[in-house]
Amino acid sequence: MRIEELYKLFVKSGVVSTDTRNITEGCLFFALKGENFNGNKFAQSAIASGASYSVIDEPEFNKSDRTILVNDVLTTLQDLAKHHRSKLSIPVIAVTGSNGKTTTKELINVVLAKKYNVAYTKGNFNNHIGVPLTLLEINSSHEMALIEMGDNHPREVELLCEIAQPNYGFVTNVGKDHLEGFGSFENNILAKKEVFDYLEIHQGKVFLDKTDELVSGMVVDAIEVISFGVKGADSYIDYVESNPLVVFKDEQGNRIESNLFGAFNFSNIQLAYCIGKYFGVDLKLISEGLSEYQPDNNRSQVIKTDRNTLIMDAYNANPSSVEEAMKSFADMKTDKPKWLILGDMFELGSYAEEEHQNMATLASSNRFDEVVLIGENYGRTQGIKNATIFQQKSEAEVYIKKIAPEGAIILLKGSRGMRLESLKPIL
Repeated sequence: MRIEELYKLFVKSGVVSTDTRNITEGCLFFALKGENFNGNKFAQSAIASGASYSVIDEPEFNKSDRTILVNDVLTTLQDLAKHHRSKLSIPVIAVTGSNGKTTTKELINVVLAKKYNVAYTKGNFNNHIGVPLTLLEINSSHEMALIEMGDNHPREVELLCEIAQPNYGFVTNVGKDHLEGFGSFENNILAKKEVFDYLEIHQGKVFLDKTDELVSGMVVDAIEVISFGVKGADSYIDYVESNPLVVFKDEQGNRIESNLFGAFNFSNIQLAYCIGKYFGVDLKLISEGLSEYQPDNNRSQVIKTDRNTLIMDAYNANPSSVEEAMKSFADMKTDKPKWLILGDMFELGSYAEEEHQNMATLASSNRFDEVVLIGENYGRTQGIKNATIFQQKSEAEVYIKKIAPEGAIILLKGSRGMRLESLKPIL
């Protein structure tokens, strides 16, 4: 079936699904495959549950006039999303970078929602499946779209840009994320630059932090830039402090307190302010939105327990984000004891040993009152003083219960797979 014909069916249904647990009446079911599942096997059950058609790519499951056989279901889903995007005239903003993508996307959404109906990436739907699904949720009521683009290999952002066809974009930063997939930091730089390459070819515009020399160096002169971060830029707000929450002064001189931990989040706040201003959101409403935003899902959250204050930044971690978090934590002015709990960083490949050694050394040299390192990689570090190291989280739990911190500020930072948030009940 040609994509134009499939699109007519999509327009009638308005909804696609890739999960038979979430079938809605009249939707199109796309039978995706993975290492441990084959959606083709559920094509008929999807129809029985209310799907109008099931899109499949294995002939043996083509058993009715309501199954649509294609060469590859995933490619067809991506092509359908690309075709749908070509019908839209709204601004589409590409959101990518090593650290802070999701927080920045959420901040921008809160700001733009003060004036516009915004379609945006939900959760972590930022890959080759999630981006098409997000695009296919855009309807005639939406006035703007924020599309988050994640990557852990070269050319992934390029693919996502071809599907989403953004006319605006930015890179939050470039750090040492997913080194296992990229092979080197230099390759990661090239991967993030893919969004700029797309925007250059398609006459798009870039939002750019002028204080970030690395990202600024990736932008060619041919691209139109909307700048922030320095006086005289298109947008400029003043950093005040992060103790632990980021406080800034907006362009009208008002002191605004955010709900985000860490000086590193100030650049994300600046970006959201800049985008809101560029798209004509009232400046007072921009500041209001930035002060209202509440982080969740273990991203830069400040949580009060009965005994301590937790800075829960445990959704993900790589050497760059861990270093920034430690720096912000070390710079905090407080009379309370500072505890640092770090969990292993994943997807570093051959860099794992070196980078965990670097982070352990840095952690133990920062004069925190207590440093606890957890995981197999931290367990292999050598010569680390002023830190207690556990290969297993269960062992760390016993230790933490034994010394029972009280009245402390505790930063928890680690990769998603470490699930450091499980320590919250004992803190």
